[in-house]
Amino acid sequence: MPDSFARARKGEKRPFFGTVAAESGTLTISASPAPAATLYDSSGNAVSGLSGVTATGYDAGAQAAPRVWLDLDTTSPTALAAGYYTLVFNLTATGSDGITRVLEPTVEIQVLDARA
Repeated sequence: MPDSFARARKGEKRPFFGTVAAESGTLTISASPAPAATLYDSSGNAVSGLSGVTATGYDAGAQAAPRVWLDLDTTSPTALAAGYYTLVFNLTATGSDGITRVLEPTVEIQVLDARA
């Protein structure tokens, strides 16, 4: 089940955010390995050119709910058809409790036909 939902129109380029929340305390996203993202189509297949790409950015420093994001271009490197996609981020974060975690926040994205 995705953590959040967003919409985009075909031809649009904009950031999509994945948020991770600490159960208590804070989380600090690690720079190494760099946060990455993979976009999956509605059949669960990775979209060509959007598998394991480095995330555009992430919130630095200790935070209760840091974000990671990807500037997704619906036309490049693959022209996305109208429909539903799942963007899965993969990141490593260290909690204020000293435990390092691998986290995968997800965003369900509905790409709308620009004519709609």
